[in-house]
Amino acid sequence: MPIQRSATTAAALSFFLITLNASTVTTALPVIGRDLNAQAGLAWILTGYSLVFALFLLPAGAWADRIGARRAFVAGLALFAATSVVCALALNLTVLLAARAVQGIAAAVILPSGLSMLNAAYPEAPERARAVGRWSAAGAIALVIGSPLGGAITSAIGWQGTFWLTVPPTALALVVALRVPAAPRQSPVRRTSSYRGLVTKPAVVLSSVTGFALNFATYGMIFVVTLYLQQSRGQSAWVSGLVFIPMTLLIVPANLLTGRLTARIGVRRTLLLGQFLMVTGFAGLVFADRVAPVWQLALWLLPAGVGGGLIAPTTTTLMLNGLPPTHSGFGAGLLNAIRQLGSAAAPAVLAPLGFRVSMTVAAVIIVLPAILGRKQCLPSTSPTADSTTRTPAAAGSQS
Repeated sequence: MPIQRSATTAAALSFFLITLNASTVTTALPVIGRDLNAQAGLAWILTGYSLVFALFLLPAGAWADRIGARRAFVAGLALFAATSVVCALALNLTVLLAARAVQGIAAAVILPSGLSMLNAAYPEAPERARAVGRWSAAGAIALVIGSPLGGAITSAIGWQGTFWLTVPPTALALVVALRVPAAPRQSPVRRTSSYRGLVTKPAVVLSSVTGFALNFATYGMIFVVTLYLQQSRGQSAWVSGLVFIPMTLLIVPANLLTGRLTARIGVRRTLLLGQFLMVTGFAGLVFADRVAPVWQLALWLLPAGVGGGLIAPTTTTLMLNGLPPTHSGFGAGLLNAIRQLGSAAAPAVLAPLGFRVSMTVAAVIIVLPAILGRKQCLPSTSPTADSTTRTPAAAGSQS
């Protein structure tokens, strides 16, 4: 039990700090540009980090499988802390951009290895689903507090504070992770083992498609609603940001609820419930009157937020259940890389479309995995029916 708590705490803390870092730095961008006289390349502080993060997720997950999740996790945390310090001390944009790129590599190592470590600590699917829900909720909390906290710290001590802020949770996650036993290194045979065939497993296919659809629909919705409110309705950036706060607040309890739901009604039905709620929210936005008050639009965002909060951790659980523990780092890297692709694709696809057409497309995209799940014949009632059989000894092999 102490090992399980340590693995969950370390993984959740790491997800919290990765999400918090992205949110706080975004808020500090205007001040960074002014202080470093670097308005032209300002976007690359975020874009460079995001691109490197997405590109390295898959190889980093496979690397974590080879050397052991805890070893990779500790290395990623140490690198993340070091690059945070370099970013905080950067005197010009070149140094800051280089440090942010390396920080993207560190984050790409941390995310799948943390999930792999958590997965190894929970051999039983119901307990694993609850742990993944807590892990996902940590990221949602960081998303809620990130922007206002970043603004407050930037105003109080400068943009450098947004990077110093990540050092304490990184150090704490590192200390907690060292309490999780390290697994022996894989044999040369395992080092050369192929991942071919894993990506065609039904659970892997469904979780990948669902993850892409979730991020496409969610980030597409945020992008389109923000543009609609500011460009078509004449609302300020402040008001358009406030619209999303109630929705975001509901994501945390939804994340925490998924473990109980999957244990009671199964993975597929939990996914279907989340998809139904998201489609309900999108439909409300599509049919909302053009002069509907802003608060009415905010109400239709609520079911979309709850639905997304149910889908995200359930999709992660589905991926972890569908692979042997020795390949969970690869699976976590694959899923998160595909989700990043969905986030990047949404603005490009939806930008030329109108508000209502965009919301309709997002609704259709989020429904497609439900059709695939039915064709894959994923069990709807048993939360463990789609799990890979594992023993406690095997479960601990990647810690």
